Amino acid sequence: MLRKMLLAVLFTSTIIGLTGATVAAPMTYDVTIESGRLSGPGAKILRNVLPSAQFILFGEDHGFADSPIFLRALARDARDAGFRYHAIEVGRRSTDLVRDALAHNGIDGVAALVKDAPLGLPFVSLIDDAALAADFLGKDAHGTPFLWGVDQEFIGSPIFHLKTLVELAPNSKAKAEATRLLDAETDAAAKADQQHFLLVSKSPDQFDALARLFAGSGDALGIIADLKESASIYQAWIGGHNYENNSHRARYLADNFLRYYRSAAEQEPKVIFKMGIEHLGLGTTTVNTIDLGTLATTLARVDGRTALRIAFLPTGGKHTAFAPKPGNPTTVEDYKDPDVLDVFASMKLDPERLPKDRWSLIPLEPIRKELDTKGINALKPFARFVLLGYDYILTTPDAKPGAYLLK
Repeated sequence: MLRKMLLAVLFTSTIIGLTGATVAAPMTYDVTIESGRLSGPGAKILRNVLPSAQFILFGEDHGFADSPIFLRALARDARDAGFRYHAIEVGRRSTDLVRDALAHNGIDGVAALVKDAPLGLPFVSLIDDAALAADFLGKDAHGTPFLWGVDQEFIGSPIFHLKTLVELAPNSKAKAEATRLLDAETDAAAKADQQHFLLVSKSPDQFDALARLFAGSGDALGIIADLKESASIYQAWIGGHNYENNSHRARYLADNFLRYYRSAAEQEPKVIFKMGIEHLGLGTTTVNTIDLGTLATTLARVDGRTALRIAFLPTGGKHTAFAPKPGNPTTVEDYKDPDVLDVFASMKLDPERLPKDRWSLIPLEPIRKELDTKGINALKPFARFVLLGYDYILTTPDAKPGAYLLK
């Protein structure tokens, strides 16, 4: 993996840009890891902005080892600047289980959860993501955990939550129904029969009927309500209602984040986010939502602070993809995204000239100034979103895939 390496500032060249004016190819700054901390010219740039930042918003495409390895190192410096909380793209209920598993059995505890439900946990089912989460165990003086799960419940997670409902059942009828649902979900998961997963197949009325069986049980009703809302988000997407899906999810993410934010012991808690790139950029996303990146940036400004937004956009390498299938739901694939390559083309950076043995950090404000309004308006939607919504791009032509916790 990326460790101590030679450091060097890359290159600058001058070419004709989108506006017809002379545009300089961007400066890139090396970033490596030395003794568990970020090192190199790029690391110095990031350390300089940490004291004024309230949030670190790290947007990624999923399935890379680079992201959590980089963030673990950055978090060591960020702790010195007061960052104690970490928000992840995992459901609140599932994060409770992850937190408990890590506290009692470390990463092996998370592996046991993954064994029970291979599609139950997104992303923390990868070794380095689990290690990053483990760096944020414990609670603050108000009892608010340092690890915040802010997403909907993942598609395979009901196996966990139905087991809890069986334990919480107030009577034999409720227990029988929860057991029946658990057996059906376990069978669907073993066959990777997504159409029969609970979050795909159950209607709001069916969740309401289940809730009536658990009347008076606050913990159980909270679980059922979260499963019902997660099902609503998934089913909008499956039904082709993509705007409804994305806008509902953005609101749900915001509600979950604010629940933690308002309960924190610190008046202005400093939080490191790691989520999909669309969620954490500033402004309207390419799926027509206003997401957590805009909310966090606004909160920071209200508090007189800043949000440090970093987009991890590798130009090549491999990543780990998730898909419903019996057994191991992951596949290691070559990574080559034409939208990502278009981002680099828009700034006139040749990916072939990037070093493979280190990361490169690219400040985006100088590029925005070079392109100016005319050049920015000429960008394709994803390139425009990234260049306007983030402060820095972190890249490599040789990204490493995340290692799944189960072989």
